Amino acid sequence: MKYELVFAVLMVSLLLAVSGASAVELEYYGIDATVERNLQVRTTVTLTPTEPVNHIDYDVGFGIYNFSSETRSGTSRCAVENTGSETTISCDFYGMEAEETMVRLSFTTRGAVRPIESNYEFRVDFPVPMAAQRSFSLVKLPPKAVLSEDIVNQSYFPPTGSVLTDGKHIIVTWEDSNLTESDSLDFSVLFEVVGDGGAMWDISVIIMTSVVVIVMVIVAIYMRRGSSQKETEVKVLPLLNKDEKKVVDILARNDGEARQSVIVKESDYSKAKVSRLVKNLKERGVVDTEPISGRENKVLLKIKGVE
Repeated sequence: MKYELVFAVLMVSLLLAVSGASAVELEYYGIDATVERNLQVRTTVTLTPTEPVNHIDYDVGFGIYNFSSETRSGTSRCAVENTGSETTISCDFYGMEAEETMVRLSFTTRGAVRPIESNYEFRVDFPVPMAAQRSFSLVKLPPKAVLSEDIVNQSYFPPTGSVLTDGKHIIVTWEDSNLTESDSLDFSVLFEVVGDGGAMWDISVIIMTSVVVIVMVIVAIYMRRGSSQKETEVKVLPLLNKDEKKVVDILARNDGEARQSVIVKESDYSKAKVSRLVKNLKERGVVDTEPISGRENKVLLKIKGVE
């Protein structure tokens, strides 16, 4: 009878442990893929679990090289098993803190871009390693690249994406939410790179790019009519975690600037946490700081369009 009781207790404990482990999910899942001039693709995958984890496996259906990883807190040790046609990334984490769970995996891949007649197609799919509350994916085309189709959203898949430009590159982005492990993030972008033909070519490219961008903006506005108008000009808000978003909201309520002590008071966060959040936002170009005394800064909101 005693052995049966001990066995039952062990089974209940095991079930509780498995149940607790399965509850871990991603608060944020980000993909940032940059197509370089040589048509190789440099990708950064950002994973932010809802609580600290000890291990993550990330499998992709293509070969990678130049791999690196970083964590917001603690240390990571990753092993890469690369067969050429697919890759398994296995990472162990040590000392990850509850409020600093962000992990970045960076790598380069060949073969994600293939020629199609006079065009190029970027096509790749990324796994969802665990359930994700929200995701933001970005594909940046090389300089002098333009979308191939006259109807903008026929140049990329899924067609629900949005098109931006930083003046040198065309950027296609997608947002999603409530992803499960059975989902995957599949993207394709059809583009062409116009050859270099001197000053006259440069002028024509500027004109063509301007026309394409204007058309893309008009189409995007038409398709998004009636949807949320609270997006930032540079799509930075989807990349913020809830604590960073709270700091941005406080600054927005205070006409874009506030003393750091005001942020501490209104957020109910500690001075150390607010200092860390401000530092992270400053590094990402969201805010700037201005010293107003030897011991305090004024925080200035740099992005526009926040309400």
